[in-house]
Amino acid sequence: MFARGIPFVLLLVSSSAMALDTAELGQFGSLSLDEMMPLIDKSLQLKHAVGDAVAKAKMKADEIGCVGRRFPGQWHNLAGERTAPYVCKIGDQWLEVRATVRVSGRGGKSFERITPEAMKSATTVTETNPTWKWLDQDPHPPID
Repeated sequence: MFARGIPFVLLLVSSSAMALDTAELGQFGSLSLDEMMPLIDKSLQLKHAVGDAVAKAKMKADEIGCVGRRFPGQWHNLAGERTAPYVCKIGDQWLEVRATVRVSGRGGKSFERITPEAMKSATTVTETNPTWKWLDQDPHPPID
């Protein structure tokens, strides 16, 4: 009986459909690099790359400004929370960090899309699987 459950468990673990598309949040919010460390610490390579860049820039993580997606006020329990993707200017480069973002509520209920129920009931944002790239210019278009 246990062997029959394995494909189902693998489907749940590997499914990207359970991730929320944060691009649909539509808002940005500022935060410091220091506030992103729980996500950065999930990848030893990213942690070392960021540490080296911060040291080279002769700054501290709490002095480096970043921008992330922001949950707007309609999200009863998550309003104002920042989430991936993030962009930070460290020295003369821009760091873009993306992650798998999962939003859940009581009883572990997962929300895959932005819906009225998700905005009312979601209580937790979890970021995993960070990926990143270094850029020579700001990836955000200028705001007119």
